[in-house]
Amino acid sequence: MENAIIVPDDVKAAMSVAGWDMEKEMVGQSTASSSFELPRVRIEHRDNGKHRVYIDTGESYLDGDSQEISIPGNKLSGVVFAEQSIRALWQEGAEVPLCSGIEGHPMGKEPLAHECKHCEHGVIGGSCKPKARLFLLAEIDGEVKPLVFALSPTSIKHWNAHKKKLQRSYLPVVAVNTTFELMDVKKGTYRWAEVKAGVDGIASKEMLMLAKEARDQFEEVTRVISSHDFADPGDTSVEPF
Repeated sequence: MENAIIVPDDVKAAMSVAGWDMEKEMVGQSTASSSFELPRVRIEHRDNGKHRVYIDTGESYLDGDSQEISIPGNKLSGVVFAEQSIRALWQEGAEVPLCSGIEGHPMGKEPLAHECKHCEHGVIGGSCKPKARLFLLAEIDGEVKPLVFALSPTSIKHWNAHKKKLQRSYLPVVAVNTTFELMDVKKGTYRWAEVKAGVDGIASKEMLMLAKEARDQFEEVTRVISSHDFADPGDTSVEPF
């Protein structure tokens, strides 16, 4: 049964005969499951400098269903409707962080400090790794999808520079189509990709309405740090990205 091919249309037909409403069941299932099961923007760092950005949709039981969606030209464009500063401190070999925080406030039952800014591990270059977690809407294959993009520590400076330019232009982040492109960086024995942000016009009225709805819908998930936020290369090691 493990290797059986699952066809959604066949399942829907069988459920209908048995008196089930498949669409209604899917809505209930979505509500009960973790909201962090949103598709995630990830980066594949390559030693030859030909890095790749893609969307990780998560695993499924559908035969031949790929969990990766490639981004044409390694350039992603979307409307960022929410952002957060998150961080985590890892011990070697651990599956969960020793301590973590959102917007400078430690999470968990036994935080190492009352505030991240007062923690010895949270200083610049310290062992507690910061990230900028972005929630955005992007058109993928003709459909607007909510995505999560946790920018690495080395990419945060580019994101901050982008926001400063928008501020000088008197433009809120959500008002523009933000572009994300990869920049090859090599230092010593490490080679990685950093993410640079830019602007590709003003967000449409329709996209702004969807962004407002998305911000309200996903407000609750911004209060939690997921293990997926720190599942990229270098998140739990000494690598710079």
